[in-house]
Amino acid sequence: MKKVLFTSIFGLLVLAASAQEHAVYSHYQVMPTLINPALVGFDNSHTFLVNARSAWSGFPGAPTTYTFMYNGPVGDKLGLGGSVLSETIGSQHVSRIQGMYSFRFKLQSAQIGLGLTTEFLRRRVNNDVLSNPLVDPGDQTLEGAVDGQQVFSSSFGAHILFDQKVFLSLVLPTAIRARLDEIPLDDPTLENGAGTQYFIFQLGANLDLPNQNFKLVPSLAIRRVRDVPFQVDLNVQGRFLDDKLVAGLTYRPNSKGSMAFLLGTRYNNFNLYYSYDVSFGPFQQYSTGSHEVTAAYSFARKKPVIPIQNTNIYQQGE
Repeated sequence: MKKVLFTSIFGLLVLAASAQEHAVYSHYQVMPTLINPALVGFDNSHTFLVNARSAWSGFPGAPTTYTFMYNGPVGDKLGLGGSVLSETIGSQHVSRIQGMYSFRFKLQSAQIGLGLTTEFLRRRVNNDVLSNPLVDPGDQTLEGAVDGQQVFSSSFGAHILFDQKVFLSLVLPTAIRARLDEIPLDDPTLENGAGTQYFIFQLGANLDLPNQNFKLVPSLAIRRVRDVPFQVDLNVQGRFLDDKLVAGLTYRPNSKGSMAFLLGTRYNNFNLYYSYDVSFGPFQQYSTGSHEVTAAYSFARKKPVIPIQNTNIYQQGE
């Protein structure tokens, strides 16, 4: 009975996640370029990043995601970056190659970044799925998924930092989307065209307490992403000893509630972050939670033309 329950629950979860194309991260607070191209090169530094996420740990076939990314400034106003993603969910494998482009400028006391991504995504299912006795051998959609679904998409992002304190971000993920394969679908009219109904919005502030050598960064994030449940994040970060120690807490009130705990450290140009997510829903009894690790190496651009160093809204360079 327990085996049947596990199989049923996981089947439903894979079905719900099968169309997910915009990766889900908890570390967007400390590495915002994971979700927003407008911040590419925004802090005037080059960054090499590796992110690994294991969701629903301990559950058979649980999602694992690996992301490799570079981003940095080009001249005094442009930024370029790229990333490669590999994700496995049960018998499904997703690969994504992404290019990121940004334009940054100042307007009085506000620093503004505008960004664009172009990406190619391929999703395929293992061949052994077709040999499953529960699968209809004439299912053209599943047979096409074994060959691989291919999607081209673009996302848009904007970021504003007011007076080095208040920040506001907006991302339109998969705003432009086109299918490049011929896998039959029940409703193909939903597969192409603009996706402006999806968004990621964030609002927060940097509260500096220099006498205590401490910074507090509260923020709110609202996310509506294609084929992912609507989500609200209430975040708070504490940064100690000139940002050499970072601790954060995220509470998500929807979906019966969940929390994420973040710890991080910075030594010279090297950054390391770890977070643990736990759900308050009934599924948590079948999982040990989600784990995410990010390692990044950053170095400042030489001889900047415009004075925009130390403007990263999440961490200040030395």
